[in-house]
Amino acid sequence: MIAKKASKSKRLRSYILTPVGVKKLRNSISALEDHTGFKYNPSRIAEQAQLISPQGLHPTTIRKILQSKGGVDKSSLQLLFRVLQLELEEPDYTQPGLIELVAVKTAQDWGEAISTSLFYGRTSELEVLEQWIVEESCRLVMILGMGGIGKTTLSVKLAEQLQESFDYLIWRSLRNAPPLIDLLAQLIPFFSQQQETAANLPKNPTSRLSRLLHYLEKQRCLLVFDNVETILKSGSPLGRYRDGYEDYGELFQRIAQTAHRSCLLLTSREKPQGIAALEGECLPVRSWQLGGLPVQEGEEILESKSLIGSQQQKEQLVQLYHGNPLALKLVATSIQELFAGDIGEFLGQGIVIFNGIRQLLEQQFERLSSLEKQILYWLAINREPVTCHELREDLVPRVSQGRILEGLEYISGRCLIDKVTPTLFTLQPVVMEYVSDRLVEEVCEEINQTHHSGSLDYCTALKHQALIKAESQDYIRLWQVNLILQPIIEELLTNFGHRENLIAILTETISVLRSYRYSTPGYIAGNMLNLLVQLQADLRGYDFSGLTLWQAHLPGVALHQVNFTQANLAKSVFSETFNHVHSLTLSPNGKYLATGHADGEVRWWHLADGKLLFRASAHTSTVWSVSFSWDGKILASSSFDSSICLWDVDKQQLRQILRGHDGWIWSVAFSPQGNLLASGSSDCTIKLWDITTGNCIHALKGHTEIVQAVTFSPDGKTLASGSVDQTVRLWNVDNGQVCQILRGHIHQISSIAFSNDGKTLVSCEGQAIKLWDVKTGACYQTITKQLKLVWSIAMCPLSAASEQESLLVGGDASVLKLWELKTGKCQQTLSGFTGQVWSVALDSTGQFLAASDKQTVKIWQIQGRQEAEGRRQEAEGRRQKTGGRRQESEPTPNPSQEGNKREETGGIALDSAAVENLEFSTDSQSLRIKEIQTLNSYTNSVWSVAFSFDGKTLASGNADHTVSLWNVDSRRCLNTVHHHHKPVHSLAFSQDGNILASAGEDKVIWVWEQPQGKICSTLLGHTDCIWSVAFSPKGDLIASGSADQTIRLWQVKDHRSLKILLGHESWVLSVAFSPDGEYLASSSADQTLRLWDVNTGKCLKTLFGHQGLIGSVAFSPNGKILASASEDQTIKLWDMANGKLWQTLRGHQSFVWSVAFSPKEHLLASSSVDQTIRLWNTQTGQCIQVLKGHTHPIWSVAFNPDGTILASGSDDETIKLWDVKTGICLDTLRPERIYEGMKIDGVTG
Repeated sequence: MIAKKASKSKRLRSYILTPVGVKKLRNSISALEDHTGFKYNPSRIAEQAQLISPQGLHPTTIRKILQSKGGVDKSSLQLLFRVLQLELEEPDYTQPGLIELVAVKTAQDWGEAISTSLFYGRTSELEVLEQWIVEESCRLVMILGMGGIGKTTLSVKLAEQLQESFDYLIWRSLRNAPPLIDLLAQLIPFFSQQQETAANLPKNPTSRLSRLLHYLEKQRCLLVFDNVETILKSGSPLGRYRDGYEDYGELFQRIAQTAHRSCLLLTSREKPQGIAALEGECLPVRSWQLGGLPVQEGEEILESKSLIGSQQQKEQLVQLYHGNPLALKLVATSIQELFAGDIGEFLGQGIVIFNGIRQLLEQQFERLSSLEKQILYWLAINREPVTCHELREDLVPRVSQGRILEGLEYISGRCLIDKVTPTLFTLQPVVMEYVSDRLVEEVCEEINQTHHSGSLDYCTALKHQALIKAESQDYIRLWQVNLILQPIIEELLTNFGHRENLIAILTETISVLRSYRYSTPGYIAGNMLNLLVQLQADLRGYDFSGLTLWQAHLPGVALHQVNFTQANLAKSVFSETFNHVHSLTLSPNGKYLATGHADGEVRWWHLADGKLLFRASAHTSTVWSVSFSWDGKILASSSFDSSICLWDVDKQQLRQILRGHDGWIWSVAFSPQGNLLASGSSDCTIKLWDITTGNCIHALKGHTEIVQAVTFSPDGKTLASGSVDQTVRLWNVDNGQVCQILRGHIHQISSIAFSNDGKTLVSCEGQAIKLWDVKTGACYQTITKQLKLVWSIAMCPLSAASEQESLLVGGDASVLKLWELKTGKCQQTLSGFTGQVWSVALDSTGQFLAASDKQTVKIWQIQGRQEAEGRRQEAEGRRQKTGGRRQESEPTPNPSQEGNKREETGGIALDSAAVENLEFSTDSQSLRIKEIQTLNSYTNSVWSVAFSFDGKTLASGNADHTVSLWNVDSRRCLNTVHHHHKPVHSLAFSQDGNILASAGEDKVIWVWEQPQGKICSTLLGHTDCIWSVAFSPKGDLIASGSADQTIRLWQVKDHRSLKILLGHESWVLSVAFSPDGEYLASSSADQTLRLWDVNTGKCLKTLFGHQGLIGSVAFSPNGKILASASEDQTIKLWDMANGKLWQTLRGHQSFVWSVAFSPKEHLLASSSVDQTIRLWNTQTGQCIQVLKGHTHPIWSVAFNPDGTILASGSDDETIKLWDVKTGICLDTLRPERIYEGMKIDGVTG
């Protein structure tokens, strides 16, 4: 948990030293050190005190006196002065009645740190480690020891004891081997107080390390990394790093060798390479080899198990197992069960001396029943604490809950599991590792036996355990893949050789299953399928008919011609086939999520489990807005088809259709009372509708452009509207009159929200958020820093965050940001999206939040203040019970006044973090955000089309990660190339037509020969999605534009990057060479065009004029005109002779994404989200034809070389070929869809 400590009044025990007394003590200590040559630390002083007086002084008390951290009795002061050869005098101490102790403000994040409520001994270890870290300022300290020896518990206890000595404390387990770059994405935002985000952090680990060192030098931080051995190779020379984890070595070395104020505490079973050379008794790097507990403390464990034996037998038992705490707990349980608790009886059996915890675990494991073993396997598979009910759902065959509880009780008694709560169970880390490894070994052996015998008799684990759980949360499933599925594959590859051999063996096992007609409930077939998917096997034509395929995880997996006839697919996950999500909302009661889609469909889902409840297609075009009524019983949806649909949520049926607007309807919102609905439209009006009658009671006019956002004030008396005309208007709901016009935006307004008290209105444009005083109409704050393409905002209910207003922001950095309005502090950044976040929402209780890009919907649960406070108090109580040094509760800091400054600010730095379980602080309130669902859609959109220079071949770049090559004459697909592993956004042919370049979201440019698809080269360098590629006229250069805000020029011949062009401040969406190859034009989401000199790489001119992102740019054949297409629904033609705007072409009703010049002069094609293509005469600026036929946004258009055919690629998964002269659609081509030819007759589950 992250928490902050601040001031609290506390009555002293009696006396504290005055500054005079402290100075006198410190001078005496220095004098004694100079005279004797010994260091007088608290431990040495305590030894001297014991010689003078039997009562003695504890080192902790001595530190307390020297640091004036709290009151002590007068006799303690007198004794300390006597030890240091001084006399205590009245000026040396004071006795205040009540003083204010101001604790150091410490930001803490305890991650997965365990409880230390049961902690045995380790007093001397704690003292030495504290001395190293606090008094001797060691930079890197390592606790080494075997599994189960107590390293983790000691690290937590030590951190609790040291917390007051540091400004920041963060505890992280490396149990699941996180890549360093991901770990740094958590550490740097934490230490920077959310001022640095994943979006703006350097992409390589070395640069990120420099940022981390910056904060370690700037402030005193304690970092604890537990289970370091998980990033080290097993079975290799000691301490070698696993492949891909070598950068941890650089982290440890730089922290050890760089001067800073912080400390990194590591726990590991072995010492990583490189550390030994840096450590020494007088050096700032130390390691402590943790041994077993002393006999007396080991006996405490035996006594807790009520064992019977003499003092000598107890000592012998502790010594036999080297004082290993976990080993002692395990063996004590065995003695209790097998020998009635008699230690002597156990010792008399002559059991071999303990030689490693694995052997003991194996002995324990072998004595478990089949059910108990299954429970352990499932706890290892689930990775996180689960309930008895969840275990029951996993187990095959099904058993009663009573038997599971009985099994859990037995296993718990053997100290193999941890009870997180009375109803939540998990494994201790060392046990989880052992059980996971054992599962891997058993599965590999079973596959080997099945291969050689042709029999399924050996497949016990494969039948009873799922290697991954398809329905798990994403991060848990990733753990399952990395720690179970992938190790199985690696071991099998060692046994069977090449990948192709292993695929053949797994395929053979599936054939054996089918020959047995194996339809018994179980996981074996699903496990085989998941192994094949992990191996990236081509599943075309596979036959799984009649099989039980549980827990198969298949999103994004092509299943062409696969036979699932009569198969049981329960618990398996396939790609969702819903279209792009443009809007979402949560019901006020937190039960439902509603989404609006590009194909006109409306869906609502059960929020807790992501199950689809209802879908309907009453609209004929994109649904751009959805809104629930205050009671959650009515859902309104508005569409580009100019209609509003009202849905009865309980009955799951259409209730009414409201018509009256003459244009697209961009936004709808219910009044707080639920009797009115407001709608904003491209006809520049807002309409207020009576929900009961369906009548329009007011038509509000005043805006001069599209009204993109509407919202009611909390009291329902005022309506706010935001428009493309760059103004916000406030309307009186009763009479429909405008109250105020808020001016100040310089771009179109996409989203607005009232504060909870209705006194502030927040509005956003592409790169700015403004805060307005509703009463005066004055803008009192503008936030700009790191805000790019902000599209959606939502206000958090006060109960969700703190007593301060918090705002949820969705934008182009593929992240969701939550920050506090008053102080301007980012509270958290949630990531995991692959594109712009279009829509954000919270429920009225503040328990859930949701957001979406086009293809992904993510849902998080927020733990509220009361739960967080309860958890904090529980943790505090645990500290007090275990003698923790910190005894006071967490006080409340003074609220920052920074947010009260009503002035223009440079911006707010917003943090990024991995989305698993996220905790952050808002004043004294600690929140936890947990991702509970991710809904991934599948649509094979055609993002790009391009003709070869002979016109015989058409290439298409597809969302399913493929490039398709089509014969233009026959309209047949010649080849489908599978080089990319993410959607392909751009294609370009070389002049001779033999080479094709493709690029997309995987950040790689593939250059390959067509039609064979043979790779020529891969161009690497971009750090984010590549939106555009183009060949120079000579074919010797490739230009690429990326979301990393750079343009790169590549030399085709030797495949190297020649130049990096910098200047754009947001995504570079399009690049185009001039016909003579001397110039390069680029367009960006920063709403500018730039012209570059190709030879020098210098920017010659920046063109301004568009009011939205610019998605496409193209030169005319003679190079005299440059065309640009924009989000502002216009195409602009620029005179290249002087760089000035020549014409603006209007007619599209939504974003214009692509433009292309015909080889014939004066003809331009444009495509839009409005599902149309327009042909323009560039001399007159007139629209010649409007081509209709696509049913979704059109992303790309391209002319063939003679200009007679136009190709278009669309979100509707089709390519259309158009006769340019007549405007007739000649043919429609469709890339093979993900489930093309899949057989599902008789499928169950």
